[in-house]
Amino acid sequence: MTKEISLDTPVLEEGRHPFFIIAPLWLTAFIVSCQLFIVSPLLPIIQDELLNRTPPTDFALGFLGTAYSVALAFSTLIVGPISDRVGRRRVLVVGTALIAAVLLLHGVAVHYESLLVMRALTGMATGVYSGSMVAFVGDYFPYKRRGWATGWILTGVACGQILGMPAGILLANAYGFQTPFIVFGGLMVLASAMAWWYLPQPNVKYDEVPFSIPAVLRTYATLLQSRGPCAGVVIYFLLFASLGVFLFFFPKWLEEDVGISIQQLALLFVIAGIGIVVGTTSGGVLSDRFGRKPILIFACGALTLVLPFVTFWVRGFTSAAVFTAVILILGAMRTGPIMALLTALTAHTQRGSMMGLAIASGQLGLGVATAAAGWLYEHPGFPYNVLAATIAVVLMAWVVWRLLPEPTEA
Repeated sequence: MTKEISLDTPVLEEGRHPFFIIAPLWLTAFIVSCQLFIVSPLLPIIQDELLNRTPPTDFALGFLGTAYSVALAFSTLIVGPISDRVGRRRVLVVGTALIAAVLLLHGVAVHYESLLVMRALTGMATGVYSGSMVAFVGDYFPYKRRGWATGWILTGVACGQILGMPAGILLANAYGFQTPFIVFGGLMVLASAMAWWYLPQPNVKYDEVPFSIPAVLRTYATLLQSRGPCAGVVIYFLLFASLGVFLFFFPKWLEEDVGISIQQLALLFVIAGIGIVVGTTSGGVLSDRFGRKPILIFACGALTLVLPFVTFWVRGFTSAAVFTAVILILGAMRTGPIMALLTALTAHTQRGSMMGLAIASGQLGLGVATAAAGWLYEHPGFPYNVLAATIAVVLMAWVVWRLLPEPTEA
């Protein structure tokens, strides 16, 4: 099943090199990924350094991810429709500035409760940015180049793994867990300045309906009643649920059960970052050539053949490195095609709302998954985290295959 794109296809602005569009989005993706994923490997340090009378339990630590995700979901649901009315550029500039401010404030988080608040505020600030970034790519780049554009932007996530994560781990180990967040906040100030300076306002039509809660609810209801957008929302939920339930406690399992040291863990994140570079760039380019759905189904199918065996295969650093690279390559192959596909399922005037709804669903999935991950890790054990992640991947493949249309450019 295909859906024709009946909208005017955006054309790259003359005289503006794509590098100057991708650069601030890439740097923001780099910083956002660093500050998000570094929480997981820092959990043992956070447990030791927080000034609470007793260290927080694994179940309580899981809510650091939940607070971030729920706040991000709430924020992006509100900001998505706003970006449909005021344009993506303004929202991106404001969002990057807010992220910078909140990351710098992590320096005052010395108790579990204050850190929980900071993670929630960071989620809200990131929600201002996240959906609008993907919608901006849809506004600015033609459909046939969106896989390429999103793939390169998402290499910022990979470089966060290669450079930012190991550096952050070493900084936290030497100067305290708050230090990496403060450093990332300083870099985000630069990203915000680049967004203000380089990003144009795409020349597309925006929603002329005044912003109001009833208008927003009608838009979301319309999207959820459409097969393609509804499937996209479900896919985002399952994508982030599979990531959250597995990856949030994967580093802790490697440290506690496999015996991976903090220095080896930093190197593993370098390897993971290389895997993400390979996955995002190849997934984006291949989906531009062969279609979004075939690449998504291939990546999900391959994951289901590899993921269930992690607790059997990983016995030391070498096997952990190989497994991490394979999983991250396959996982990253899904992100570019999903983002490119979802930008084509709605009109320009609803693109921000579509991405807001999808990302909110994804963050809800991540929040539920990280809370469940803490319970699974603490009680039945990590193999059940793996099982839950595998089930989510299988369900995602089924939804892509049966319910998601493959848009084609008119």
